[in-house]
Amino acid sequence: MKTWKKLKILQSVHNRCVLFILLLITAIHIISWNFVSFTDWYRLHLFPVGTNLIGRISDLFSGSAGEILIYAGICLAAAEMVLLPLFAVKRGRFLRCRVWNLRLLCWIFVYIYGTETLNCFVMYHASTVEEQYFNAETGYGTKELIAAYTHVVAKANELSGLVKRTADGTAVYDDSKETLYAQCIRAMQAQGDKYPYLAGYYPRPKPVRASHFMSQQHLLGIYFPFTMEANYNTVMYPLNLPATICHEYSHLKGIILEDEANYFGFVACIESEDPYLQYSGYLSVLGYLSGQIRKSVPQEIRRTLETANEQVCKDDVFLTEEQWAEVEKKAVFSTDAVNQATNVFLETNLTMNGVEDGLNSYSRVVRLVIRYFEQN
Repeated sequence: MKTWKKLKILQSVHNRCVLFILLLITAIHIISWNFVSFTDWYRLHLFPVGTNLIGRISDLFSGSAGEILIYAGICLAAAEMVLLPLFAVKRGRFLRCRVWNLRLLCWIFVYIYGTETLNCFVMYHASTVEEQYFNAETGYGTKELIAAYTHVVAKANELSGLVKRTADGTAVYDDSKETLYAQCIRAMQAQGDKYPYLAGYYPRPKPVRASHFMSQQHLLGIYFPFTMEANYNTVMYPLNLPATICHEYSHLKGIILEDEANYFGFVACIESEDPYLQYSGYLSVLGYLSGQIRKSVPQEIRRTLETANEQVCKDDVFLTEEQWAEVEKKAVFSTDAVNQATNVFLETNLTMNGVEDGLNSYSRVVRLVIRYFEQN
């Protein structure tokens, strides 16, 4: 009897379509784990279809379509809980409503599973930037680390005096937000000459309405695979914006590893002709390099190195004290609890997708920055 019911379920054209799509998505995911060449081909040729199709649709919305869908999902979940007793009735209109409700939930699941897998999880198994463009087999020493650090500090010190500032010293862009977006897009597209997967269309970056909650998670930006959007935190210190946008744009081109997205955010900005973008790029990696210097270089040598000036130290910040006070004032949940929950989620997501060092992988950008300066 149970076997007959299972076979009856598969007799439905709708159910067979759903099963076929799920199996196809799963097959692509399994192949990506085992064949790097397939994943590289997929990233270069198939993945851009999602950016050009879903990304263009999402770009029709002035705000973050992904954020709207998250709110809609929360409302739907609440409605499902309320209507659950009605869907338990197996006759008349209630039965038809239950069938349509199950189909709706089924296709929502298919869409989420499909976009998360095809627009995110698969790309974890592509060739790394270091494997494709640098010599991945050689390490780096203290000399190379100090050289990269010194260069970044010197450029940051120089550029800190070239950006426009308000009366209180806050760095601001000297043109409109739309112009800044266009500069970031132009900077990323310019990288397409060397890195082919970065070429092509980029939608507008989207501001997140819930940026105060985002700040509690210590997130500068976020990529939504289900809407193909690069989203950014509107509360963070302004100089974070260009490098953050370029970082999230990297995800839109199939660069899923966080250290590589950090790298492209850095490179796109510093190779831009806009001093504001350049400064943002150098600041985006200064903290990672400084941390590695403290770990690897003896104190007596560190004392002899060039240091960031006072203005750079003020600009190299996620949120100012005033911004943190505003975030805490509007907080519904404890910032420590929110941040801890976010870290657990991100750590789990990264390790499940083969990134063994989890959140520590962000700091691998140091290695890529050193490689960059060795070649340039």
